[in-house]
Amino acid sequence: MLTQVWGLLASETKGFGINFDILETNLINLAIVIGILVYFGKGFLGSKLQERREAIETAIKDAEARQKKASSSLAEQQQKLQLAKKEAERIKAEAKTNAEAAREAVLAQSAKDIERLKASAQQDLSSQQDKVMQELRQRVSQMAIEKVRERLPEMLDDDVQTKLVDQSIAQLGD
Repeated sequence: MLTQVWGLLASETKGFGINFDILETNLINLAIVIGILVYFGKGFLGSKLQERREAIETAIKDAEARQKKASSSLAEQQQKLQLAKKEAERIKAEAKTNAEAAREAVLAQSAKDIERLKASAQQDLSSQQDKVMQELRQRVSQMAIEKVRERLPEMLDDDVQTKLVDQSIAQLGD
């Protein structure tokens, strides 16, 4: 091929010489360089391209594997999220039920406490009334005794005293 290129050059210029036409010389040079690269670089370039292809295929397979793993992980996490939401709803419902039960218990206990306080207040009131009545009776009886003591000397003359003594003796004799 190289000889054909030289022959072409020689036939056009009618001899061996330098061709200054840039377009013709660049195409010829480019063809020579490509030919040399293909001839000598075929094994080297082919192996590099094969390595690159294998690396790209491996990267694609790894990316697909990571995508599958990420998808399965996402599905698993979404399932866990759904379970967590259900558990949260269950806990919320249970807490609401417990709160209602606690409220009912507090209301019932409050009602019992109010009844107990009413009973205690009624008992205290009755006790206070009894105490006041007792004090009034004592006071009235003391006042009555004092009045009798004041008036007794006036009412007891010698005749009445004799009569009383006789009655007392008669009662003792019976």
